[in-house]
Formats: sequence, C-alpha cells, structure tokens
Amino acid sequence: MPSQDEVDPRRLVGVHAERVTNVSSTDYPGHYHGEDHSWNLEMFKKVPTIAIEHVYVWDNTSVIQDEVLAHRLGLIPLNIDPARMNMRGPDDEFTDRNTIVFKLGILCERNNNAPKGSTKPAELYKNHELLSSHLQWVPAGEQSEVFADQPPAPTNPNIVLAKLRPGQAVDMELHAVKGVGKDHAKFSPVATASYRLLPHIKIKQPIPPHLAGKFQKCFAPGVVNVDPRTKEVSIDEYNVRKDTVSREVLRHPEFADMVELGRVRDHFLFNIESEGPYAPERLLLEAITIMREKISVLRKAADTLFIGYDGDVQMATT
Repeated sequence: MPSQDEVDPRRLVGVHAERVTNVSSTDYPGHYHGEDHSWNLEMFKKVPTIAIEHVYVWDNTSVIQDEVLAHRLGLIPLNIDPARMNMRGPDDEFTDRNTIVFKLGILCERNNNAPKGSTKPAELYKNHELLSSHLQWVPAGEQSEVFADQPPAPTNPNIVLAKLRPGQAVDMELHAVKGVGKDHAKFSPVATASYRLLPHIKIKQPIPPHLAGKFQKCFAPGVVNVDPRTKEVSIDEYNVRKDTVSREVLRHPEFADMVELGRVRDHFLFNIESEGPYAPERLLLEAITIMREKISVLRKAADTLFIGYDGDVQMATT
C-alpha cells in the first residue's frame, strides 16, 4: 500500500468540514467506476450455494403450517461446497450429483422423570424444539465418498424451526439443490457485504507536541501514532483503514491547515460475512471469477461483431 503522502491527488476524494469534493473523475484510465458495486451484486446474486428446494411433508402436527415450515427449512444455511454438485435443470432427473436428501423426523413426548414442580419445557418434555440439527443426511450413490471429509449438515445446528408439545410430530423428506441468489435469497451465500474507500490522512504541518494527544483522540484508535519521547505525530500506514473519517479533527480551529482528509477512490475495503460453506475471503474471489467469465463472453461477442460476422452471436443466458 502506498504511503499516505505518495498517493496521486487525482485518485483522492476530498473530505472537508461540510462538503466532499472530487467525487467524480474524468481521469482515464485509473477510475474504475461501478466495479466495486458489481462485485457486491455478483456475491449476492450469482455465487452459487446449496439450499433446500423441495419439501415432502408426510406428517406435520405442529402449529406451523406446512408451507411456512418449508420456507423456514429453505433458509437454513448448509455446509455443502457447491463445487462438488451440479446445477439441476428444470427437466433434469434427480441424481446423486445434483440433489442432497435429508430426512426430518421428530416426535414430542412427556418426560415422566421431570422434576416435580418444574415449568421448564426442556425438563417437562422430550424433543420440545425442532432444531436444524435434527436434519439427517441420507447418502445416495457416490455421495458417501464425495462428502466423506465433511458430511452435509446445517452450518448452525441450533436454529429453532418450531416449538412442539406432547403428541405433535414432524416427518418430512427434504431435497437440497444448487442455485443462485438471483432466483431466491436462500441461495445467497452472503449475510451482509459492504465496501468503503480507503481513508487518506495527510499531515501538512507538524503537530505541536502539546496538542499531540488531542490530535490522536480525533481519530479511531491505532490510526495516529505519537512518539512517547518526542511527541512526534505520524499516521499508521496500515491502521489508517480503521478510521471512519468522522471529520472530528476539522472541528478544532487549532488544527486548521495542519491536516488534510480524503479517501482513495480506487482502493476498496470490503466487509463480508459468509452465511454458508464459503470462507469470506473466498467469496470475493468467486464473484471476480464470475465477472471475468461475463467479460470474456462480451469480448468474444464484440470481436465477432468487429470482424463483420453475419450470423448470430451466442450470448450467455444468465
């Protein structure tokens, strides 16, 4: 990462006390407008995951209707690596390469050994909660070998799906398939994903030693370093990303013309929370890979049109 003093001014968005300048740029190349947002969309809509798609209800005497319970089951994140499964087409048969089967069977009963006078459902009843951990994987074909290192299961075994009381039962068969968030939110691998521009802090004049502590408190912890002996102030080149650019330092007249705030317009900081089998750092790479594939298709189409081809150009359907 370049030093705070070495960043080309044309790459900076100016942050002032009451306004922001240089938001748009006409410098080409160097301003990749929209790329950051496109990666976010790819993560939400096009990176595939495995989720429960078909629910066959044999018995459900809980207070939750069949369709509501089926919807809740579909939202359970699974630990299945999508790379090990094929996408199932609308007319394809169910096979061990495109479908994962789970069984869900539970019956709530009274606990005859419950402590006298207890009012806790966990002590009064057996199986009083239907949890995601009750999903039992049913291997088919070669799945026992393919998933030997990590059997398919929910990523969180403690998701409460329904409350049960004695005599109530649930018996279902669940089919999980590969899909993308574009079709349904349950296939989205991301819980939350956001991005921001790298903060840029430039000290234009030396900070007086007696104001070093006050200057340091104007920024997030770790952003400003103060030498304990000389009281010299410097910006931490790595921890500068922790700053929220609150502009607190610009409220104090004693620091006028001593510091300059900004953001680097083409340096993006992503914050990604994974909701499935992907590690957060892998999600962004998957999104970039999908975008590169789209660009490759467009490039081939453009090249075909450029050479004057009279036939149809085959474009992607997604």
